[in-house]
Amino acid sequence: MPRTVAMRLACGVFGFAVWLATWQWATTAGPLNGIAGVPTMSAAVGEAIALIGRQDFWLAIGETLLMALSGLAIAIVIGVGLGLFTAMTPIVNNALDPLIQFLRPLPAVVILPLALLVFGPTRDLGIFLAAFGAVWPILVQVQVGIRDVEPVMLDTARAMTLPWLKTQTAIVLPSAAPYIVTGIRIGATTALLLSIGAGLLGGAPGLGRRILLAQEAAQSDLAFGLILWSGIVGILFAGALNALERMAVRGRRPVEELI
Repeated sequence: MPRTVAMRLACGVFGFAVWLATWQWATTAGPLNGIAGVPTMSAAVGEAIALIGRQDFWLAIGETLLMALSGLAIAIVIGVGLGLFTAMTPIVNNALDPLIQFLRPLPAVVILPLALLVFGPTRDLGIFLAAFGAVWPILVQVQVGIRDVEPVMLDTARAMTLPWLKTQTAIVLPSAAPYIVTGIRIGATTALLLSIGAGLLGGAPGLGRRILLAQEAAQSDLAFGLILWSGIVGILFAGALNALERMAVRGRRPVEELI
């Protein structure tokens, strides 16, 4: 393991340990001592450890990941396809850009009531919200990547009289690949967050629903234990995506767009 990676990992573990110690102190001898609904760190971690042996817990994680990955797959198809089409066709871009700019800033929570009426508290609700939230960073990054292709490369392709399709597949898409992969990574994180939020706010299956049920039953220890697991799943998910991104672009990382 490279020294810099080991140092970053050690600093991360140290910071997490300090946070846990602060949480334990605040809930036992500090300002949060005795406040209902705020468990101690040891109680929450104990519940998190106990969840490892429960089958329904792993089923909930599976449901959450299934919704996130399904929504991400839909977002990739729509975002990449629409991004390529609008970036390469100015007329289509001028026609669709006002609608895209209107929908892109909308938080997924705003459309949750409508989606809940259509899908109900089901897996489809989580998939829809994950896809809706993930499609915009992918779409924007595809558009930026296509438009950021070096003009010299395009002029060279024209001088060589390369066919349009060959130009797109051999020059445009490889040049835009770092942007596209970055957009997918950002969209994947959003999809996971919204998959959990769909259960927490809309009753869709998965970790979110488990947290909601624990909250309604006043089981704060269990609720915080599930929240800890949500964070762990998010860290592992993001780490896997970062590794895939490095493999896909071979270490080339563009300056990310602010979404």
